[in-house]
Amino acid sequence: MMALLLGMAAACTTSDDEPAAPEPTAATAAPAADEVSTDTEPASEPDPAPATTESAAAAPDEPAAPSGEPVRIGILFSNSGPAGIFGQPTANIAEFITEDINAAGGINGRPVETFLADDATDPAVGRQAMEQLIESDGVDVVLGTHSSATREAAKPLAEDAGVLYIYAALYEGGECSPVMFNTGEVPSQQLAPVIPWMMDETGGNTWFLLGNDYVWPRRSFELAREYIEAAGGEVVGEEYVPLGTQDFSSVAQQIAGSGADLIFPALVGGDAIAFETQAVDFGIGQDAIPRLANIYEENVLGVMGPAVTAGMRVTLGYFKEVDNPANAAFVARYFEQFGADAPPHMTFSSHIYDAALLYAAAANAAGTTDTAAVAAALEGLTLSTPTGEITVTGSRHLAQPIYVAEIQADGSQLIVKSFPSVEPDETCTP
Repeated sequence: MMALLLGMAAACTTSDDEPAAPEPTAATAAPAADEVSTDTEPASEPDPAPATTESAAAAPDEPAAPSGEPVRIGILFSNSGPAGIFGQPTANIAEFITEDINAAGGINGRPVETFLADDATDPAVGRQAMEQLIESDGVDVVLGTHSSATREAAKPLAEDAGVLYIYAALYEGGECSPVMFNTGEVPSQQLAPVIPWMMDETGGNTWFLLGNDYVWPRRSFELAREYIEAAGGEVVGEEYVPLGTQDFSSVAQQIAGSGADLIFPALVGGDAIAFETQAVDFGIGQDAIPRLANIYEENVLGVMGPAVTAGMRVTLGYFKEVDNPANAAFVARYFEQFGADAPPHMTFSSHIYDAALLYAAAANAAGTTDTAAVAAALEGLTLSTPTGEITVTGSRHLAQPIYVAEIQADGSQLIVKSFPSVEPDETCTP
């Protein structure tokens, strides 16, 4: 894995054209301050030794072990509530963040530590969690993978404190703040190229849109309607349900009578599972009306089971089946470290990992963790990660790969379409 991280560092470029090393990540709470070495003075170097001595035999390219006061990385994520099913892979990847950034020399020679905070899929709890990360844990940056509702509740605290906030979840787009960057997929990436492809693949023309009732599904559907109509299709139904809905009988009846050829579900976690399992009983399962989903990741699909999911198409910025050597090694390491039955690494945990590497690379390039300096170094930064090649655009979003997977009869995912580098249709002048 060390070679992988060093390769990533070599691939990085910043807006100043200086190489930037990826940062390490961690998943454990930081030790008390008195447990952390603050001695940053370099040891005096001995006289050159003969080539046969042990000191000369040490690998010259191996980065020095980080030391001193740690750089503190906060991770605000959903580990309970309707989106709690996404939590464990993110907690697992937090360990890789610490291990990998520290193995590559840390951030400006300092080690990194991670602090995890659960928003419980509740924006009020998310605001409290952000307050804890900033005020109690004293983090230098917050990486977030949670709902847009939590983002809107937590963002003012980051702005007031001047703490960098990298939002790493797929979302509806439109975010612009002096302290924010966004590494997740937006509708112009997930949907604009994929909706016409889906209509061509299935021959479907009429759509029913079903989502949870908050800003992400509503804005996603507003844009999806534009993409559907531009492709010659029609939206014949649109419905929203509160987060935590478990009875979809009335919605299923609406869909059954709508004449829809295709369903676009933007339902989160447990709500998605409840809808899809009940849909089969109402005769509107995947075998009757094909799905194009934009948040059904591996863990949700696994709970639904292949009898429900076979044939579904899902559009996301990452699947563990992404075909490149770095990802193959990363996924193998993930299951070796956390066990063959571990909740799979997926798009949310992938974007958190990428966000951490981007932060580390930018902070190393800037030579500081100062928010304004790191933000300047992030703009234009390109990195090669297990996801593929990603670039921070002038809109503070990512140009990134988009993949479409089709769920197979055994529940496995087969990537059937790839869009190598999709630019986000976003603007931001903070």
